[in-house]
Amino acid sequence: AAPEEEKKKVTGLVQKIAQMKVAQRVKLALLGTREERSLLIRDSSRVVIRAVLASPKLTDSEAESFAAMKNVSQEVLRLISMSRKFMKRYVVVKNLVMNPRAPLDVTLPLLNRLIIQDLRAASSSKDIPDTLRKMAVKLVKTRSQNH
Repeated sequence: AAPEEEKKKVTGLVQKIAQMKVAQRVKLALLGTREERSLLIRDSSRVVIRAVLASPKLTDSEAESFAAMKNVSQEVLRLISMSRKFMKRYVVVKNLVMNPRAPLDVTLPLLNRLIIQDLRAASSSKDIPDTLRKMAVKLVKTRSQNH
């Protein structure tokens, strides 16, 4: 489809979702398309967010991109971090750590799971909180000494 049509489709979708009641949005989150889920993940209702993350149609790559999104609530990132299914995926772990919006209590414990290249990236990233960056620097040092 042409970019214009795409744009119309998306704004139509945004408006459609805006007019829905929470229950309808929850249903859409569970059964809807990838595009609908990527809009609903930014919903203000926690119930809707939980429904998106619980959707049987949710793919691993969607979870990975949600973990990297900087325009989702901390709640979304926290819920992703609490899901074993998502946390089995290395990319999700890495994306959460590198996401400036992710809460520190979520990201600090995840640092240990990063491979050395990603730890180095985290230790020099200006986006993530200082505390997290300093811990990454420490871990890089300890790992370099042990190898």
